[in-house]
Amino acid sequence: MEALTAVYTLDSSDVFTYSTNTSGIISGLIDVEVDANVCRQLIEASDTGNVNWQHVECLPPIRIEFTLPATYPISAPPQTLLSCSWLPDAALDIVQHGLLDIWAAEQGMCVLGSFIDYIQHDIQPSSEIQIRLGGDGLTAESHMTRICAYGSAKKQLYFESQTHICPICMEEQSGRHCIQLSCTHVFCLECLRGYLDVLIREGNILRMICPHADCQAPDTATAISDSELAKLVSNEQMTRIRRLRNQRRAETDSTNFAMCARTGCDLVVKNDTQVDRLCVCECGFTFCRMCRCTWHGVNRCAIKDVRELVEKYRQACMDEAEDGSSKERKYLEQRHGKAFMRQYRRYIEEALSLEYIEANSVQCPKCKQGINKIFGCNHMTCSRCNTHFCYLCGSLLDSSHPMAHFNNSKSRCYAKLMENVEQVVEPENYDAVEADQAEANLLIRLALE
Repeated sequence: MEALTAVYTLDSSDVFTYSTNTSGIISGLIDVEVDANVCRQLIEASDTGNVNWQHVECLPPIRIEFTLPATYPISAPPQTLLSCSWLPDAALDIVQHGLLDIWAAEQGMCVLGSFIDYIQHDIQPSSEIQIRLGGDGLTAESHMTRICAYGSAKKQLYFESQTHICPICMEEQSGRHCIQLSCTHVFCLECLRGYLDVLIREGNILRMICPHADCQAPDTATAISDSELAKLVSNEQMTRIRRLRNQRRAETDSTNFAMCARTGCDLVVKNDTQVDRLCVCECGFTFCRMCRCTWHGVNRCAIKDVRELVEKYRQACMDEAEDGSSKERKYLEQRHGKAFMRQYRRYIEEALSLEYIEANSVQCPKCKQGINKIFGCNHMTCSRCNTHFCYLCGSLLDSSHPMAHFNNSKSRCYAKLMENVEQVVEPENYDAVEADQAEANLLIRLALE
């Protein structure tokens, strides 16, 4: 018993207890895990339906409850009772007979160690010895969940018993102060928490991936799972992560989802498929996904600034003409109505045209027609009423002698016939002599009128 005690106390995760009664009879129990190779053989040989065994690395132990008679080991074998959650009773009986065969071969010797070795390494899968899932009120799925949980716990205990080098701080750390991500990269908790804290404060949830260099490329990036995040961030940070994810989901698929418009609610709402623009949040708030105001039924969304709205629509139409993107235009038309948007666009464009005419033209002093001079002298002739007037001061000119206004030294427009005439960029083949001659002829002709 001393030898078994020395072996099992090396690993606190193993169970081995015994006691001695007043008659000197020793009884106890030992939990024995089957070897990894035996575990794999049992999984491969067992028919357990469509259960996924891919991530199962070890099985829960087989428990040996033993009592050593007073004549053990000289003449009496140990009295044993086997129990296991994944082997049926028939299979346990076969294993029990295997233990009796060991006693028959090694009678007179302490055989508990041999019993343990047999269960660990020598159980052979057969038509009788197969894994059983379910039973004792458990379904196969819930039983598999327990097996996986046991394997994860054993794996974590082994991980914590080792030391690891963090690739961020490059220091050797105990496994109790480290975490292994699903991609198998290991980091110390302090470094990984600092890394995540920066990303959460910046709102950069897309970069919440393993920081190891091998996981940074887009084709190899491994996201940190929610179960891993729960071990690394606070409840407040986890709430912020969920809110940022909801916002991104609503932004990338605005046709089907929207963030709740109620202040303080961070839930994402799926759009109603029966009523256009209607969103009903779990918090009870009902709103329009277009204007994000309280639900207003079939009425159009209220408009705060018509000019700003029409400018957005005009810009959306220009963008569509340039790059073919019609998302913004369709959104505005869906929110306010296609006919409504186009009508307001025409109205605003006409208003802008009037503003431009008022700012950049002179009215005819007779019919009030706006006239914009693009080039030429300041003697203007209205195209509507054929009135002659000065573009600088708006004075009526004598149609028979219009140049008199500019030649009169007492006129405020004296010698300003060509005032504010923009210089024209001359082409390379421009003949300056011919141009000067043409201009002189023009001035002479105008002076004689």
